[in-house]
Amino acid sequence: MPAAIIALKLSEGLEESYEGDLIGADAGAYVLAKEGRHMKLAIGDFDSLEKKEDLELIRQYADQVIALNPIKDDSDSEAAITEMMKRGYDKLILLGATGGRADHSLVNLRLAYKYPGKVILKDARNLIYACEKGTYTIEKKDYPYISFFTAEKAEITLEGMKYSLDHRSISLLDLYTLSNEITGTEGTLIVHEGKVLVIQCRD
Repeated sequence: MPAAIIALKLSEGLEESYEGDLIGADAGAYVLAKEGRHMKLAIGDFDSLEKKEDLELIRQYADQVIALNPIKDDSDSEAAITEMMKRGYDKLILLGATGGRADHSLVNLRLAYKYPGKVILKDARNLIYACEKGTYTIEKKDYPYISFFTAEKAEITLEGMKYSLDHRSISLLDLYTLSNEITGTEGTLIVHEGKVLVIQCRD
């Protein structure tokens, strides 16, 4: 099944073309509709829309609209992820998931950590995903910096990077794993135990 591209509260439209089914989450659906982009699904409580006509515009460009009750326990992004996983999608790229409200950004970071290999956050400066136990070849691409964090405990090895590590145990309180650099075109991350959040970024 193709990837689902979930657009959240984008201040502007999509700057790149993506391969996958486009999903509009809450205000992100309105931005896509204004651009005339077809959506497989629009989902959210839509409480940030200013006019009733805004939702009608979304309906014109979405195959299906799921309007959630604003009084709910999960965020619109989590609801969108849950719905798309139910539909069999195993790769979900969230656009506009960071840089807005800090609480929503934190939730989206935790969603990436919760679903390693499935949920990826992407914006103009960051590519964020989680890795569980295994060996990963990471391409530098146009991201000069790379950081590694864990929400619990993990043991990692870093090779091909400015600051290498060998079977290093890290915890939630370890912050020195910020702003590493891949020295060549690719580096290696080995997660021996636990799970880590990987943030590739540029200024």
